[in-house]
Amino acid sequence: MVDFGTNLTGMLNISFHGLVAGQKITIHYADLDGRDPEEAWRLRMEHKGFSTYNQLDEFISAGEKEEQFENVFNYHGFRYALIEGLTYLPEKEDLLAIPVETEIHETGSFSCSNELYNQIHQMVRWTYRALNLGGQTVDCPQRERLGYGDGQTIMDVGCYNFDASTLYTKWSENWWDEQKEDGFVPFVAPTPHGTGGGPAWGAMSIMVPWKTYLFYNDTTLLETGYPYMKKYIAYLGSHCENGVLQDIFPGEKWTNLGDWVPPGRGMDKSEWVDDKSRRFFNNCYRVHLLQVMMKIGRILGMGDDVAVFRHELEIAQKALHEKWFNPADTTYANAEQPYLIFPLQTGVIPGELEDEMFEKYVHTMLVKDQGHLNTGMIGTQITFDYLLDKDRNDLIDIMVNQKTYPGWGYMIEKGATTCWEQWNGYYSQIHSCFPYIGGWFYRGLAGIQWDPESPGFKNIILRPGLVESVDWVECRYESHYGPIISNWKIEADEFEWEIRIPVNCTATVFIPGEDIEVDGMDLSELKDLVFLRRENIHSIYRVGSGDYTFSSRH
Repeated sequence: MVDFGTNLTGMLNISFHGLVAGQKITIHYADLDGRDPEEAWRLRMEHKGFSTYNQLDEFISAGEKEEQFENVFNYHGFRYALIEGLTYLPEKEDLLAIPVETEIHETGSFSCSNELYNQIHQMVRWTYRALNLGGQTVDCPQRERLGYGDGQTIMDVGCYNFDASTLYTKWSENWWDEQKEDGFVPFVAPTPHGTGGGPAWGAMSIMVPWKTYLFYNDTTLLETGYPYMKKYIAYLGSHCENGVLQDIFPGEKWTNLGDWVPPGRGMDKSEWVDDKSRRFFNNCYRVHLLQVMMKIGRILGMGDDVAVFRHELEIAQKALHEKWFNPADTTYANAEQPYLIFPLQTGVIPGELEDEMFEKYVHTMLVKDQGHLNTGMIGTQITFDYLLDKDRNDLIDIMVNQKTYPGWGYMIEKGATTCWEQWNGYYSQIHSCFPYIGGWFYRGLAGIQWDPESPGFKNIILRPGLVESVDWVECRYESHYGPIISNWKIEADEFEWEIRIPVNCTATVFIPGEDIEVDGMDLSELKDLVFLRRENIHSIYRVGSGDYTFSSRH
């Protein structure tokens, strides 16, 4: 058994010495060592206590004194190699694991004072590299190896850490190529065979070009893809009754997923999310897509379409509230975290109830769930997006800083080097379900955010997330316009923040605290700064390109 110390996707290069002609060497590849009886329940498709998923290579010796094997026609997802048929113990220098990935250049770096966050950042970044295969991101590299709609939960990690613009342009075309005449988009692209998913999976035909636009200001992708996006929205609308989306495949479990694999519910459990809550989640996702399509329609000047989307949105928002709202306790569906956040994000809940609903969410997360996430794949993404928009990095910090189940810290404590398929570590150890947190380190803690009104970081929103568990952050992102830097630290209630804005770009900076200075001067002395407004603890300025050092009393 060879342990390479980390999960990876790639090939094994092995040197053999003195084999006999015809001698067969079999190599099994595994991502989980389940020989500990307490861990054995996590195993699937196993060989001798390791999860191998039937990954194996066979080498037949020609009897040469020195021979070498490397399967250049296939890759594997693994940490462990089980080598059978050798009559001697190989040396370390005889073994080399070679990672395989789509070539995209690094664009981001992040570090901070919280070592757990640094470990999580490295874990999700490495997960992206392990799943970045064949011009798409796959769900896992060892079992299915397919470009699932799970890809939206790993996209921010990819775009902040790497220049993935051409990758996502290519993948968008795969999604459109798979669209059927009636508008249905399968759950993976390319689609070699039937798979599982739900409305959010086919929505990649919309979400990949939309997120690519935000990161890279690629309007061509929106223009090219608009007919396909509009067709998918119409397909979902054709499966609605009085504004409520019905199960697209009635009676089918795997093709009507909602918030996939939240804690305690998954492939190792007979209990899944109840149908009422699942349907509510899928309906909220349709509302979310209508909101996105309204934004895209405005960008492309499709005023008539925008009016149609708005009309459908208003009908759906009202219908969802009437069908799933629980007035006795101001909740929706089963009252768990994603079913409180999603109606807030999508405007399903009437405005006068928003504050009460949000307080219900905060209490549920802090008290009922003891400061932990209780969300699945899409629900985690929706939650973090909403909390970032609300500038509630403090709540995200509480959830991410946990080292007990469920959470990324628990994965780290259990020795994970890549993200798991489920919060409890069952089945795949290299999976796309939960890397979304990686975007928070850039968007939240460092505060480097795209501006939907001036995308591609032409205008940068800089809003650092000052949280209890972090004293300093150093972050760099290489946008298509040039490097963006956000380095901040707090010492004895003094906040210091170094930023860099690329040439020909601007930034909207949210400076926390009082008694603000820039480069040792009062802000009024610098003509490049334009005061916009005061918002909570922030003074907000418009800033031109250049390097600045802000300081304030926090």
